[in-house]
Amino acid sequence: MDGIWAPRVELGLDRFLSGFADSRFKKIIRHWLALRQEDAVPHRGAVDPVQFKDSLDMVWLLERHEDGHYRYRLAGQAIADIHGGIRRGTDTESLFTPQAIDMFRSRWEAVLDHGQLIRAEGVVMLSDGRQVSRVERLMLPLRSDNGKVSVILGATSYERPRLPRLTTTDFPPTDIQRCSLTDIPLGACR
Repeated sequence: MDGIWAPRVELGLDRFLSGFADSRFKKIIRHWLALRQEDAVPHRGAVDPVQFKDSLDMVWLLERHEDGHYRYRLAGQAIADIHGGIRRGTDTESLFTPQAIDMFRSRWEAVLDHGQLIRAEGVVMLSDGRQVSRVERLMLPLRSDNGKVSVILGATSYERPRLPRLTTTDFPPTDIQRCSLTDIPLGACR
């Protein structure tokens, strides 16, 4: 279980990759895999967004700071729109409920502390209280400028109504799939 939130499944790389419905995720993953030549976790500065330019609206970078808080380094326009305007430096605690933070934190720590690639799939409740959106999310570890594994390269695809100011408010249980870095040889690019 992902805390009390959802079942999780550990997968090999091929099965992990095949689970994504939105093909844009595969470009991000392929680029991340190509960066893993000598080090299991690539450096943030090595990421070249041109390699997945059609995905930039759904991409986000989240950094864990020394104080234990997680803050966004950047968020694509689709992510900023659905979460009410994420900006550089936005603390996750200002965006999400304590329950959502607890759920997300277990995933973030799996990525940063335990070398897991994460795929999450499920639904979220939108702020009108009546509509839900299917969501698919990817999280990959990156090293920060100081060499610590403290940055998450993430991407989230929402299938939701395109109405202004219709933001995400609730995060029901989600199906979590994980792939361990130890199962992926350096230089592997699928």
